[in-house]
Amino acid sequence: MNTLYLLAIILGVSGQSIVKKPYTQKTNGAGVYFFNTLLSTVALLFFVVTSSKFSFDISFIPYSIGFAISYAVASVFMVLAIAYGSLSLTSLFISYSLMIPTFYGLIIGDTVSTGFIPGMLLLVISLFLTNKSNEKAKISLKWIICVFLSFLGNGMCTVVQKMQQIASNGAYKNEFMIVALAIVTVVMLIMSILKERTEIKFFAKVGWHWAIICGALNGMVNLFVMILSGKMPVSLMFPLISAGGLIVTYIVSRFFYKEKLTKIQFIGFIFGLMAVVFLNV
Repeated sequence: MNTLYLLAIILGVSGQSIVKKPYTQKTNGAGVYFFNTLLSTVALLFFVVTSSKFSFDISFIPYSIGFAISYAVASVFMVLAIAYGSLSLTSLFISYSLMIPTFYGLIIGDTVSTGFIPGMLLLVISLFLTNKSNEKAKISLKWIICVFLSFLGNGMCTVVQKMQQIASNGAYKNEFMIVALAIVTVVMLIMSILKERTEIKFFAKVGWHWAIICGALNGMVNLFVMILSGKMPVSLMFPLISAGGLIVTYIVSRFFYKEKLTKIQFIGFIFGLMAVVFLNV
């Protein structure tokens, strides 16, 4: 059963990136607020439906707001990054965001993992090699900015989650997520009405199904990670999820969307894959 959970998580993680690609191909990166309104709504409903009981405490509200801001930034700029550049490289660089909670852990006194130093060395090599671009996988300033902001937002999501769990002694996990996703949904809806109202009909026509699929995958991944974390050592689970997600995303981007990396970039991708595994150990 653990293997099935793990496989579902890997497919869910990679699937969230993959299903954004066809939407960006039809909108050229426009309609990000509408897309994320639907995505966060579905993810919110997933948590509401799968929660058996609710407890409210005002103490977790500031953390929910912080998570909502981080989540919104990560989601919006990931869609834009996929629109402006390579799906496989976007997924790779955003996966490096686990460095942020790692450094936060060091600040609050966590011990350094055995894979931290080799992981960082592999990461530096990967960044150097993957930035050797040509027309096959061109790296633009727009893409770099969007990837960086998504990287930052994604990493801060984990940091805020950890802060909330420390502050509440492991309580209010679902309630924290429900409030955060509700905030994201309302903000994304307001932004969509203000910025995209003249084209919402078009965005709905070409992207409603991709957004719903992405939101369902997001909810599924969060639920299954919570289940599996009690059945499998996290030191084994997260490297497998990270590596598996990147491999699936690369295969789909290469053979389905026909995205090509240079030989040097591909070697950089492999080094990046190893870096993600080591940093997760």
